[in-house]
Amino acid sequence: MQFAAAARPPDLAVQLTGRLRPGAGPGRAATVRVADAADVLRTVRWAGRHGVPVGISGPGSPPAAGRRLLVDLGDLDAVTVSAAGWARVGAGTSWRRLQAAAARHGLAPVAGARPTERVADSVTGGGVGPVARTYGLVSDRVRAVDLVTGDGVARSVTPAEHPELFWGVRGGGAALGVVTAVELDLLAAGPVWAGELRFGSEDAARVLQAWAGWSAALPAQAGTSLVLARARGGFPTVSVRFSWTGDPQAGAGVLEPLRGRARPVRDDVRERPRASFSAIPGELGTGTESSLLLDRLPPEAVAPVVRAAHAPGTRLVELRLLGGAVSWAPELPSAVCHRDARLAVRVAGDRGPGAEEATRAVAEELLAVVGPEAGGRAAAHGAGVVPDVLARTPTRAVGDRLSALAAVADPHGILDRSGLDRSGPPAGPPW
Repeated sequence: MQFAAAARPPDLAVQLTGRLRPGAGPGRAATVRVADAADVLRTVRWAGRHGVPVGISGPGSPPAAGRRLLVDLGDLDAVTVSAAGWARVGAGTSWRRLQAAAARHGLAPVAGARPTERVADSVTGGGVGPVARTYGLVSDRVRAVDLVTGDGVARSVTPAEHPELFWGVRGGGAALGVVTAVELDLLAAGPVWAGELRFGSEDAARVLQAWAGWSAALPAQAGTSLVLARARGGFPTVSVRFSWTGDPQAGAGVLEPLRGRARPVRDDVRERPRASFSAIPGELGTGTESSLLLDRLPPEAVAPVVRAAHAPGTRLVELRLLGGAVSWAPELPSAVCHRDARLAVRVAGDRGPGAEEATRAVAEELLAVVGPEAGGRAAAHGAGVVPDVLARTPTRAVGDRLSALAAVADPHGILDRSGLDRSGPPAGPPW
């Protein structure tokens, strides 16, 4: 095991014996697999003393290179569920694991977008999940966050203790500290009417046009997204994901107009336990992506969106309906911005040379078409899906507030602040 030459003091090997993965060397990041919060604390303190940047390893995280230390939180996956309606989970816990544990108590979390996503990543990234239009964002349900800030201090952050950090860590990304555990509220687990309709590629434009009009009028009990996914060398398939948190029979009626516009080749929309809802398929990006936030999808954008799914290097184009409870002012404000947006458009591509430029070009072409529907919100470009679409481009006011907070919590500047540099123009209050 070797670090890059400038990052090889002996005390790290003593403190973290056996946890450094082999393969690190000049030009490559090293990864330390931590066993508990104390390991995280030792790692951050060591990095601060030696000026080594720290990142988080996990699903959706960008590739790392150079003189850098990645923290693998996978072993911090303990789950405690209280019958009183809350849970405490380690930073390595996925939504799938939490949902299984909560279901045994007749409870369910307001989950993030995908079952494999980590709960902690949804908290720091905002967390727009399948039932967000009914119950709000993941970050709205947080009771406490344990984290190690960049100054090497372990803190339990709540609305009463460290309220400014509590504001910032929910939606502010990883710039304020390494999360080790999260406490969040749960819901009574009732059924949902949910699943996926899949259509043939020849129906892409027709289904997209119908979805855009149909989804714009949906009540808050409904959540939906549309995905144009292209197999390598093939044509895009069209999938519509749908959830309904009200009466299942009423949900079937709400979906019927869309079913009538084209014949689906697959239809698995049915009544499901809410606790298993996030098992409905979803793509977790592992490459580059760009995203836009819109007020609506105008008719003239339908053809360009379909063309975007055919663009070289594009794996999928996802349109996710926002609004409903997403747009409501939360009881405890957070760093999540742009809650007034009605639609998120995500263009995902592969990793590799030119990949980011490819998704950026596709997104910018779409932005040129939708124009005023972006409402002055900046496009986001980069790697992975964390943070989520609402938190990827903080407003200038929120970005400045997060930067000031990070300067205090991370005086050595060892944590990733790149998300704070993407701040867009002033765009109203953060909520």
